[in-house]
Amino acid sequence: MYCIFKKIFLGRSCKQFYFYYNNSKSMNINIIGAGYVGLVTASCFAHSGHKVKCYDIDKDKIDLLKKGKTNIYEPQLESLLKENLENKRLNFSDNLHDICTFSNIFFICVGTPPRGSGEANLLALYKSIFSISENTKNAFLIVKSTVPPGTCEELSAMIDSSKNISISMCPEFLREGSAVKDFLKPDRIVIGKNPDTSEDLFLTIFSPFIRENKSIIFMDTLSAELTKYASNSFLATKISFMNELSIYADLKGADIEKVRMGIGLDKRIGYEYLYPGLGFGGSCFPKDIRALIDNADDANLNLKLLKSVIEINDHQVDIFTKKITGYFESDDLSGLTLSFWGVSFKPNTDDIRFAPSIKLIKNLLNKGALVKAYDPKALDNLKETIQHKNLSFHHNAFDAAKDSNSLIIATEWKEFFNIDFEDLKTVLKNPVIFDGRNIYDPNLLSQKGFDYICIGRPTKINNIHEFSNSLNVVK
Repeated sequence: MYCIFKKIFLGRSCKQFYFYYNNSKSMNINIIGAGYVGLVTASCFAHSGHKVKCYDIDKDKIDLLKKGKTNIYEPQLESLLKENLENKRLNFSDNLHDICTFSNIFFICVGTPPRGSGEANLLALYKSIFSISENTKNAFLIVKSTVPPGTCEELSAMIDSSKNISISMCPEFLREGSAVKDFLKPDRIVIGKNPDTSEDLFLTIFSPFIRENKSIIFMDTLSAELTKYASNSFLATKISFMNELSIYADLKGADIEKVRMGIGLDKRIGYEYLYPGLGFGGSCFPKDIRALIDNADDANLNLKLLKSVIEINDHQVDIFTKKITGYFESDDLSGLTLSFWGVSFKPNTDDIRFAPSIKLIKNLLNKGALVKAYDPKALDNLKETIQHKNLSFHHNAFDAAKDSNSLIIATEWKEFFNIDFEDLKTVLKNPVIFDGRNIYDPNLLSQKGFDYICIGRPTKINNIHEFSNSLNVVK
């Protein structure tokens, strides 16, 4: 045990740090920030056997978490939270001094939201790190927040060297909707290590999650910061690539789903993130790509590809809006009731940040439509985001669809896949579906008597003339 401590702390007194270790695999760890990343990180570390304290400046949030409740929806998270509170491996505090006396290992998980220019706002990160440095010394600060390349080096240079504080980078690769699974069974762990910190510290912290030695990769902090941006940018590029191809498929009459299958079988490409739709959203892809573009602009580098990725994504909802107005043969949608199934940016989350559905709802409201919205988890967030007299909220999918002139699929929740179309047809005022996620078979919907308009696939229209006449549409 003595040798392990000696190696980790590079010759520092082992007695000084012994309080923070229970055995070679169980450690005391602080988490700074009880948001999405921080809460998942804290809960999963505690689940693996570490003792964890999670700090946040928001006292109301901390009080809620102490009761085993969270205002974040993520599968398995709340049960994991309650389990570890009960076994006393996880605690919450809004007292920074309390945190600093518990452990000298800090994972920084604060938000880095975008400024108007796209630049990452690092204010919370800087405040957190300087507050910790004022309250402790001989500490290891590990940044999980997504930050521009060079941030850890800049922070290290700004902290008093006599404090003996090491700053490293460990980017998170959590997918909303499967974050707990991603953390417990990662495909890789990337460590941007401060030169003064031994690899053994990280090997000990992450030992419960490392199935093979190749799962953990060590590099410098700058490369680790860029790895996070590169990963998200590449995945977003795949999405925009397919969305641009879907426009071409619409133009030529090809079926983008068959194209997806054809290229996805190539092992060099694979199927992941090749689904055309309304575009990407959430708290990561839009923010991170814009931050990387802004950071490159500051260095006089024009990232043309990534700018195109954003441009394609921004236009995707407008293109889908034109599909709707084109079907109704009018840019004025007054008198029409349009129902939304799904508003979260992806299934299995309540997150609507940068969700394509939000822009689409606003587009349709601005054109005079009445909008009815249903989502299994995200309605409360939608209510806080859009207040409009023509927008109503519904807690049942068929209730939202009742007496509507069309149904719009904006999020591919599993409950939408196995619908009784005969029942749906009796509920809708007109059997029309605009599918922004391509979850249905166009031929099947056509056979069921629906007009089915999707993305990059041949449109199936049965009822347009009857429908137009019933609305007194002027042609």
